[in-house]
This record gives sequence, C-alpha cells and structure tokens, in this order.
Amino acid sequence: MKLIINVAIYQIIWFICILGENRGAWFALPLLAMHLFITPVLKADLKMMALLLFTGLFIDGILHKIGFFSFNVAAVPIPFWLAIIWLGLAIMPHNSLAWLKHRLLLSAFFGALGGPLAYWAGIRMGAAFFNWPLIPSLIVLAIIWALLWPGIMYLAGIDPAARKLEHK
Repeated sequence: MKLIINVAIYQIIWFICILGENRGAWFALPLLAMHLFITPVLKADLKMMALLLFTGLFIDGILHKIGFFSFNVAAVPIPFWLAIIWLGLAIMPHNSLAWLKHRLLLSAFFGALGGPLAYWAGIRMGAAFFNWPLIPSLIVLAIIWALLWPGIMYLAGIDPAARKLEHK
C-alpha cells in the first residue's frame, strides 16, 4: 500500500506543479512532508532529495540557459515548481522504484522513455516550451535520462541508509 501511496504522491505533485506552476508548488509541499512522515527510509530519502534537487538545478538550469526550453514564470536557474517536481521524483528510488536499484539497463530504458515523456507532457500542458524542434528535443532528453536515471538508481542501491531496510 505504501508503494501505491508513494506513486500517487509523486503523480499528484507533478500535476499540481505542472498545472499550477509556482502557486501549485506551494500546495505540493505538504505532500512531500506527508511522504517524509510515512517513509521507512527517511534519511535515505532526504539524501536523495538533496541530490536530485542539485541535479535538477544543474541539468535543467543548463538546458534553460542554452535556450533548450523556456518557462512561463521567472526561472533562475529553474522555476520553483520544477524544483519541487525534482524533489517529488526523489521520493521514488528508495520506495516505489526500489526494484530498479540493481537493474541499471532497465533503469536506462525507463529513463530514456520516461524522462522525455514527462517533459513533453508538461510542455503539452503549457508549463514550458521547447525552443528546439520536438524530435531533437526528445532525443536530447532521452540521452540525458538514459545516463542520469541508472546513475541515480545505482546511488540509491549503495546508500547504507536504505540498504539496512532491504535486509529486514
């Protein structure tokens, strides 16, 4: 049941942030707090949140700076709502996506597929805009996420704060 709640929390955060942008992100913060209250791997989730927030600021900040995409709201380096989505994504590796920790090729596949689809969906819903043509944009995102997601899952798999729970 906690795995379903974990997925639901992330999906609700994503939709609230995409639809409400910065205003919606404030409504997403209590959902992150709720997750932190119920997670059995609090320390590991907090470390993952810090890592993915930095990663999101870096990757999406660079993509924004080079004109890959633009946003409806001020973004230095990325909008607040996008930072909250990165924090929401961070609650998944030790919870609903824990089964991917030691399946790096599968993680690359899901990263290459899911990353671009999430961006494209957000763009289709009006939260941002690709400044490059669609197909090259999706290919760039697929490459980034095919490399990024296995790295994230690898780090999740070696985190001692989460590993002790796996052995119970």
